Amino acid sequence: MSVSALARDAYQQSTRTTASPRSVERQLLTRLTSALIAADKTRDTDKIGFARALGKNLEFWTVVATDVAGNGNQLPTELRSQLFYLYEFTRHHTNKIMKSETDANVHPLIEINQNIMLGLQGQPRETA
Repeated sequence: MSVSALARDAYQQSTRTTASPRSVERQLLTRLTSALIAADKTRDTDKIGFARALGKNLEFWTVVATDVAGNGNQLPTELRSQLFYLYEFTRHHTNKIMKSETDANVHPLIEINQNIMLGLQGQPRETA
């Protein structure tokens, strides 16, 4: 077998391998959370970038809410309720941030995402 055939076979094998849904969700949350952190640092100088990061985060949580509200979702009912509540909080808090309410900052959204990432990794949340 030629070198190019070996390379092609190896590439095809690697493209058939897919990440688990939990891994994909964790990667997406990592990117969204990193974007929120970065956008918060430049919030005053890049309002559009800040709004975009908030919007993408809310878009993710809207997809989660839609999924957990569906009849076909197989997560336990209590977990589905908790995830839907997190969506509602995220939506409400994002609106407060966008309205520039003084007590609203991005840190609760970052903390939620980080806690979900830990849960997707199978690590328990630290208690205070």
